[in-house]
Amino acid sequence: MHAAGRMGARATMLATVAGLALAGVAMAQTKPAPPGAPQQALPTAKPPPLGAPQQAQPVPRAAPPQAQPAPLHPPITPPAVAQPAPQQAIPPNEPAAVTRLRGLLGADVRLSYANAQALDAAGEQVRLSGVVLEQRNKRATADELTLNGLRTDGVAEAVIRGFTTTEDGTQVRIGLVRIAGLTVPRDGTRAPPRPEQVRLDTLRLEGVETSGGATMRLAVASLENWVAGQPARFSMEGLDVSRIDGGGMVDAVRLARFAFSGVDIASTLGALMRQERPRTLVGRAAVELDGLELAGGGRPVGRMTEMRIGADVSNADGSGTGTLAFRGIRVEATPMIAAWLTRFGYQAIDADITSSTAYEGGSGRIEVRDISLAVREAGTLSLSLAMDGLTQERLQASDFSTARLISFGLRYADASLFQRFIAAQSREARTPEPQLREQFAAMAGGALSQPGAAALDPVRDAVQRFIRGQARTIEIRANPPRPLGMADVQGVPPSPVEAQRLLGITATAQ
Repeated sequence: MHAAGRMGARATMLATVAGLALAGVAMAQTKPAPPGAPQQALPTAKPPPLGAPQQAQPVPRAAPPQAQPAPLHPPITPPAVAQPAPQQAIPPNEPAAVTRLRGLLGADVRLSYANAQALDAAGEQVRLSGVVLEQRNKRATADELTLNGLRTDGVAEAVIRGFTTTEDGTQVRIGLVRIAGLTVPRDGTRAPPRPEQVRLDTLRLEGVETSGGATMRLAVASLENWVAGQPARFSMEGLDVSRIDGGGMVDAVRLARFAFSGVDIASTLGALMRQERPRTLVGRAAVELDGLELAGGGRPVGRMTEMRIGADVSNADGSGTGTLAFRGIRVEATPMIAAWLTRFGYQAIDADITSSTAYEGGSGRIEVRDISLAVREAGTLSLSLAMDGLTQERLQASDFSTARLISFGLRYADASLFQRFIAAQSREARTPEPQLREQFAAMAGGALSQPGAAALDPVRDAVQRFIRGQARTIEIRANPPRPLGMADVQGVPPSPVEAQRLLGITATAQ
């Protein structure tokens, strides 16, 4: 699964970067022009959007040598010494935007195309067909490239159709790349800009396919509003990854949909790169996933129907509430757990996980109101917890010295798992179930019975009722008389009497 994630992320990133390169932005390598050199005039008004009704103006030009684009995947032998691409003659009457693109790509990148068509009188909107980019031993092609408002620091809109390239043995094919509202600031150096400096209104990929060590197909992916200080949106649909090398028992992953919103991607990425605490946006954030399937050797390994994570942040200190739900989880009888499943009579594990939380940034108080693992035909395990002293600064520094336990609760509602455990133990020990239950009840009673420790009696009685099958649900709670620091919790005495007194332990069974 980790290998699939790395491969999918790398392939998508490679496709995106390659698209940006073809648009003339990511591969920008221009140097400042010498004093007095003529400068290419840039448009001062934003060109109309692509596809606006206007008269297309074909640009006549003499056919350069080798006017037809080269084959999509010719064998390329790297030269012994890397040399810049040979100089090429610029076709006469080439649209201004194409000439600017050449300058952005740099002298070591060769741009050729089969045909150029100006879509406006100034030559700022152009459509190229049969596009080929070559740089040393690298090559990328596109059936069609349309540019609108190309600048030295970005582009108003670029649309690439039928893009193909190869990188590190991985072939990438993309049906459509659309980039809109891209700004990448330039300071005259080769240093990459910080994520917060980049602005991107829209990036959309359609029909992505990669092949090499693994095969990936992605129907659609989109990223919107990459702007520092503002929430971005990301989504992808129809992900299919197969032939994953080194994936262990999982060699194929399918995902119907994944999306998130309400996250300041630009600022968060920049902070992580500088090892700083990311700034929290006030508002609603959400992560959603639908239709995850894992397979290995052509057989199902596991799946999850949906995942929903939501956060309502009310203050920049992180205060707010959150919810989590993983539904329709299924883990098949893989070799790792097959023996355990067989022992208790299960074919697979079917489960749901849900929780609700609250956080108060000023005091660092965290409340896990209810996190539950419900396993079908087994039981439901629920946990609640309240702590304080966990401010964002402390969490960022992994400093838990001021954390204090306020309360803790553990609840188990048996559906059949404990009954199956008793039955398995009875078969293996050749002891009748009622006798076995009494043996376990006596062991628990001995551990929770001490002279003069009346406070332990309710705890002992609840545990014994559950063991004997007189109750299906047992709940144990800890409510210390005062909040306990980490040193107090770690130093809980082994004596049940002292532990009960320090933690305020109670128990009930129903």
